[in-house]
Amino acid sequence: MNQNIIKYLKKYSYDTKDINALLVSTFLVINKIEKVNNKFIKNYIINEATELEQLNEFLEILNKETFDIEDLIEFFEFVISPEDKEVNGAVFTPEYIRKYIVENAIKKQTNKNIITLKFGDIACGCGGFFKTITEILRKETNKTFFEIYRDNIFGLDIQDYSIVRTKILLCLLAITNNEDCEEFQFNLFQGNALSFDWQKNERIKNNNGFDIIVGNPPYVGASKIDVETKALLKNWGVSKSGKSDLYIPFFEIGLENLNENGILGYITVNTFYKSLNGRSVRSYFSKNKFDLTIIDFRGEQLFKNRSTYTCICLISKLESNTIKYVKSKSSDINSIKNSNFISILYSDLNDFDGWFLIDKKTKKIINKIESTGTKLGSKFEIRNGFATLKNNIYVFSPTRVTEDFYFLSKDGIEYKIEKSICREAIKPNTLKLASEIEKNTEKLIFPYKIENLEINLFKEKKQSLKIIDEDTLKKEFSNTYKYLITQKEVLSNRDKGNREYETWYAFGRNQALLISGYKLLLPYITNEPCFVYTENQDLLFYNGYAIFSDSIEELHVLQKILMSKIFWFYIESTSKPYAGNYFSVAKNYIKNFGVVDLNEEEKKLLLSLEDKEDVNKFLFNKYDIIIDRI
Repeated sequence: MNQNIIKYLKKYSYDTKDINALLVSTFLVINKIEKVNNKFIKNYIINEATELEQLNEFLEILNKETFDIEDLIEFFEFVISPEDKEVNGAVFTPEYIRKYIVENAIKKQTNKNIITLKFGDIACGCGGFFKTITEILRKETNKTFFEIYRDNIFGLDIQDYSIVRTKILLCLLAITNNEDCEEFQFNLFQGNALSFDWQKNERIKNNNGFDIIVGNPPYVGASKIDVETKALLKNWGVSKSGKSDLYIPFFEIGLENLNENGILGYITVNTFYKSLNGRSVRSYFSKNKFDLTIIDFRGEQLFKNRSTYTCICLISKLESNTIKYVKSKSSDINSIKNSNFISILYSDLNDFDGWFLIDKKTKKIINKIESTGTKLGSKFEIRNGFATLKNNIYVFSPTRVTEDFYFLSKDGIEYKIEKSICREAIKPNTLKLASEIEKNTEKLIFPYKIENLEINLFKEKKQSLKIIDEDTLKKEFSNTYKYLITQKEVLSNRDKGNREYETWYAFGRNQALLISGYKLLLPYITNEPCFVYTENQDLLFYNGYAIFSDSIEELHVLQKILMSKIFWFYIESTSKPYAGNYFSVAKNYIKNFGVVDLNEEEKKLLLSLEDKEDVNKFLFNKYDIIIDRI
């Protein structure tokens, strides 16, 4: 969207009615609609002289000869406040995606005449899906807009302004098609989908539920869900594994509100079939054996300004033993043929660890890899890095160094930090080679003491972590304390201010602060194998993982294996994809990789191999995998 338009809208008004009036009046002027009978739309027509001046100013900035309903949808989505977008997860769904979902949902719904179908969107936003449904029903039937709105469309959204904008959208859609009723009858409700009872609606109750539910469930991650919503999530079985994202219960809500022959069609996040918090929804699908079709856009970012990865799900409540799956670019969806889908038996899928939605040939190779030797997660300790929840306050690269102090610069001010309160730390995603460790190592302000405790009669030691009390910090590390005091307000807002810390300068989490040892450092995501060895046992790490072992040789052998084609084939076939051909190498995606057993002679041979292709040939032989099949 043009930057001048964005600036104008931001300064125009924060009142939703004012914004609605500006956009409705703009729509009417550009489309040369001079007379309107609809009472609802009349409420949003600008007539005041000062407002007319602003309207003309906006029209000049907009500089458009056409302004259709799709433009209006996009504008409505754009003017949602950033705060509401974060809480409610609203995004604009492209027209071709909506059309594909609605058309294919109708094709799968073969039990009823299209004229009588009851469509629902239980997080309808500004009504984009209803626009698509209406256009299809108008094309396929003789029904008027009035009849479609009254009989076929039922919507819900948590925001009242979304319901208002949906009504505006549908009224203008009818008006531009020469149906300008004084009033339309809508079945649009403001409410929370997590607690709304559709059975109280007589028409849905008499239909035994919806025939079709479509939509784009809200994109809100678990960390951004408010307390009230978290409580409501507990009412839905699919939200009971891990920290549930908000989109997950919408599968269950949608399916529970369909009739026995109903169809669900969503464009939604594609992580549910592999993620930890998707275990319960995977089990829900498997237990009920829903007829599930997935069109996976993999690492494509379909939505502007959203680092979200999506898929289309079409689900029938009719029982099926298989899932149908295909990978596709979003732009190619209309070219997908039935023969492009692979069918995977529910009985072949692992609900707990995640679904491998791959063809039989690839599945056979993956099974061979996972059954070879010992699973990585069993043979080695894989640990996540530390989490202060404000790394930019605790982690720094010194601007200069003296005998006793490091210096850091923040907001144009230089601070002295006592060396004795610092630890060395590194971010694994900055590394490709071991030689890069030294230049990328940073300093971590570490306001803790590590104490050794005797834990049994044999006087074995266990370390414990204790925060440095504020008086000691102020006295012994006075310069560091002066710096941290300047950041106290920022630190208090961690976890949205809802968590009580043992002291205000304590780290957000205590994880990974006591671990030490030889390790391979690895990032969260990568576009190629990247495992860097360090013998610095006390080096802490963040924003990444490390694989630990007491044996330097075992780590070097493992490094050779993990840098191979076999491992990367495994990742590309089983892991979570991201944009730019990146893949997750998080613990959950690598823990089941089989580490082949090697005798001492074989270890020495592998470690002596310098050429990558020689390493790959050696490992293909040990894993008994034919190279041509990779």
